Amino acid sequence: MVLSAVNTAAEQAGIHTGMTLADARAILPELRTSEADPEADNRMLTQLSDWCGRFSPWTAPDEDGAAPAFGGAGSIWLDVTGCAHLFGGEDALMRDITGRLATLGFTAYAAIADTPGGAWAAARYTRYKRKHWTIIRKGQVQDTIAAMPVAGLRLAPATVAGLQAVGLRRIGDLMPMPRTALVDRFGSEVADRLDQALGERPEPVSPLTLSTPWHVRRAFAEPIGRAEDILEAVRGLAHELATTLEADGLGARRLTLAFYHPDGKIARLEAGTSRASRSAVHLARLFTAKLDRIEAAFGIDALTLTATVTEKLSPTQAALDRRHDHDEAGVAELADKLSNRLGGENVVQMTLQESHIPERAITTSPATARTRPVPAAPWRTGSSLHRSLPRPRPLRLLPRPEEVEAVAPVPDDPPVMFRWRKQVFRIEHADGPERIAPEWWNDGLGLLETEQAHTEDSRENEDSENEAAASPSPSSIQDNIRDYYRVEDRRGRRFWVYREGIYSPGARPHWYVHGVFG
Repeated sequence: MVLSAVNTAAEQAGIHTGMTLADARAILPELRTSEADPEADNRMLTQLSDWCGRFSPWTAPDEDGAAPAFGGAGSIWLDVTGCAHLFGGEDALMRDITGRLATLGFTAYAAIADTPGGAWAAARYTRYKRKHWTIIRKGQVQDTIAAMPVAGLRLAPATVAGLQAVGLRRIGDLMPMPRTALVDRFGSEVADRLDQALGERPEPVSPLTLSTPWHVRRAFAEPIGRAEDILEAVRGLAHELATTLEADGLGARRLTLAFYHPDGKIARLEAGTSRASRSAVHLARLFTAKLDRIEAAFGIDALTLTATVTEKLSPTQAALDRRHDHDEAGVAELADKLSNRLGGENVVQMTLQESHIPERAITTSPATARTRPVPAAPWRTGSSLHRSLPRPRPLRLLPRPEEVEAVAPVPDDPPVMFRWRKQVFRIEHADGPERIAPEWWNDGLGLLETEQAHTEDSRENEDSENEAAASPSPSSIQDNIRDYYRVEDRRGRRFWVYREGIYSPGARPHWYVHGVFG
């Protein structure tokens, strides 16, 4: 049994991390212990790392730091580049972090340095007196960590023991040694960690959540709880974010509003826009209807607003009467308002698809989803065979074609009558045909809604069977060609019908209704 973490009182009694339980009890018989739960420790470390997002958008848990080999206590990485001035300087930032963690019941020690390795070593091996943090000034990492033990380089216990056995006890002892000698004797671990700590080798830190530079924050001297105060703070954040986006020529498509509570809990609201926007009024309005979901019984002491998804939004010339711009903006804002109130999946837009098949050429997607422009398919711009005048399309397209019983001369004439939904329609006028063939690049039959069974003759060997399966036969493609007609019955009702397949003797053609004209 080995101690994985000890508190301050145990350290003062001479007990340290990595000591066996028997030796610890020999030093301090009244020692109180509890079983370690590394998984729960890592979950709490991740939660605290998320909570530290109030100080910097770039945070990450150092789960390896919770192992006994690295001191037994978990660490959290924070990239505070460009954040310290928001708190009144680096000292004020460190005081705020350690003080708030103490309020949550955690004893924390912090360090700021040019490199992650330098900060890690300084946080664990600095002799603290009155304050629980230290700041290594720019360019002073090498001098500061030189006197610290080699364990400050986050080395495996066996490596640390090997270094100590040959008299290399301090980080400074390693600095003048040739890197090749260290690699030959101890492997690449020692040289890599030393170079990372000194800034000679990069050490990237992956953030817990996706970090963007379009992030604004507001903290309060005292927690706020009134709905009016929260709404006013959200409006202020929206204005700051809109100003930042405008300076970068961007607009927000997805936003996250985070509420930080004094007890360490975090609540988040998300909202999206149907098109890029940097209107402060509009961005704030996206969250107005959702603020009642936030529990503020104990108050809120910090808010952050982040544009997680952005798009280019260049300045546009407004019309003199502003009518056109107002109409487009009004429709987009209405879609955003409905989507955020009713749910993004319940407010949809029509999106073009690259398909000749009518029922496949348009699909629905959430109004706030990002869509890319799609070239118009031939059936939307004109005949699939002739690029002449556009052919009219029905006002109402059925979700899928409905088969009808039709009477028609052969081979290529329109129907003279058909039965659909228990009604008989006698045709007076017809126009067509307009032929739409299957998409051969999608295996010919892949996009057709109607399903037909095709039988094949037995093949002599497996190779010929695979070849036939890979390439659709000409007869299969011909069976699924559609000849569309616009027909009008004696009462003036007009329909869009089609015959599937090419006429052949002895085969009964199939007719379908696909749409109704207004």
